[in-house]
Amino acid sequence: MDVYDVVVVGGSANGAQAARYAAKEGLSVLIFEEHQNIGLPEHCSGLFSYSGLEYLDAMPPDDIVFNHDIYGSRLISPNGKMLTVKKRQKHALVADRGAYDRFLIDLAKNSGAQLMQPFRVNDLKRKDGIVKVFASSKSGEKVEVNAKIVIDAEGIRGKIARKLDMVGPPRDSLVNAAQFFMRDLNNVDKELVEVYQSQEFAPGFFGWVIPMSENSAKIGLGTIRKGASRELERMIKNHPVLQQRTEGSEIYRRIAGRIPPTGPVKTTYADNIMLVGDVAGQTKPTTGGGVILGGIGGKIAGEVAAEAIRSKDYSKKFLKRYQKRWRSEMARNLWFQRRVRLYMNNLSDRQMNSFFNVLEKKGLLADIEKHGDVDDQGKLAIRLLMTLQLYPFYFRTFPSLMRALFGK
Repeated sequence: MDVYDVVVVGGSANGAQAARYAAKEGLSVLIFEEHQNIGLPEHCSGLFSYSGLEYLDAMPPDDIVFNHDIYGSRLISPNGKMLTVKKRQKHALVADRGAYDRFLIDLAKNSGAQLMQPFRVNDLKRKDGIVKVFASSKSGEKVEVNAKIVIDAEGIRGKIARKLDMVGPPRDSLVNAAQFFMRDLNNVDKELVEVYQSQEFAPGFFGWVIPMSENSAKIGLGTIRKGASRELERMIKNHPVLQQRTEGSEIYRRIAGRIPPTGPVKTTYADNIMLVGDVAGQTKPTTGGGVILGGIGGKIAGEVAAEAIRSKDYSKKFLKRYQKRWRSEMARNLWFQRRVRLYMNNLSDRQMNSFFNVLEKKGLLADIEKHGDVDDQGKLAIRLLMTLQLYPFYFRTFPSLMRALFGK
C-alpha cells in the first residue's frame, strides 16, 4: 500500500496551499478532491487583498482577474445613507474563484504534489502512528493509502475531522449565503465594494456588491434565515439602492453556500492531523472571507508537516506548534473581528442608521481609511473601540456591546 508523507483532504484554495508548501519542502504529498472540476461549486466572492496574495506568493494571472482596481468600500446604512472609505492605492482585486483554485492546484502539482479526483475521503483510521485513508469515486472505485500526516481542508462539513475526534465549526452557527453574477447594472463604481447593513434583508450578516466591471458585479448576502437565494431576490427587488442598481439587469449565474463566522475552533491539531481553512474556523467573522487567512494556515501546516516528517514525530505534542504559529499570526485579529460581528448583529436598523450618522458627523471616515485593512480588521476594531467620539453611541447601545464583548 502506498505511504505518503502528507495526505491533504480537499483541493480548494486552502488545501492546495497546504499541499504546495508541503511539497516544496520535498515531502510526498497526495491531494484528494471529491469534485470532478476543481473550484466548482464555487462558494466565495473572489475578493482578495494584494498584501495577502503577496504574502502567500500566490498572485493570480491577469486572465483570471475580473477587476484589478479595488480601492475601498461604500458602506450603506439600512436607510440608504452612503459613506465612502477609499484608500489612495488599490488594495484588492476580484478574481474568478473557481479558476483561482485551479491555479493554486497547478502550483501545488508543479511543486510535486499528486492529485486524485474525483475521490471523496470516507474514513480515516489511526494505527501504529500512521493514518489509513479510505477514499472512493462516484463510480465505485476505492482507494486506500497510508499517511504519516493528514491535513484536513475539507471545508465546513467537519466529517473527516470527526473521524479523528476533532470538532469543526458549530453547524448551528453557520450563515446561509447566496451570490448572483449580474450584468447590465447601473451606476457601478468599479473601484468600490458596496457593503449593505440591514437587519431587514440580511440579519446576522450583510449584503454586498463586488464590481467586476463598470456594469457587472457579484451581488450577494449572508443571512441567518433559510433560503438565502430567495432573500437575495427580495433584497434586490426591495432595497432602494440595490433596486436602482439592478433595474433592467440580468442574473446569469447563481451560487450558494454556508459561511462559518464564529472564528477559530478550539483545537486544530491531534496525532497525525492538522485542520486548515473553514474546518479550522480560519475565516474572517466580519466578512466570511477565508482564502487569505486559510491560505496562511495552509502554508504553516505544510511547513510544520515538513518539520514533523524530518523529526519522525507526528504526535499531537509536536503538531501543537502548528496551532501556536497560526494563532500568533491571526488569533487576536479574529477575536476582535468576532466582537465586531456580534456587535453589528445585535444592532437594530435604527441603531445602525444612528451609527452611520455618528461616523459621518464626527469625521471618523479618515480614521477608517487610514487604519482599515481588508485582512487585519481587528486593528480597526481596536481603533474604533478606543475612539472617544464614539463613546456616547457605545453607552446608548451598552447591552449590545456587552453581548458582543463577552459572547461566543
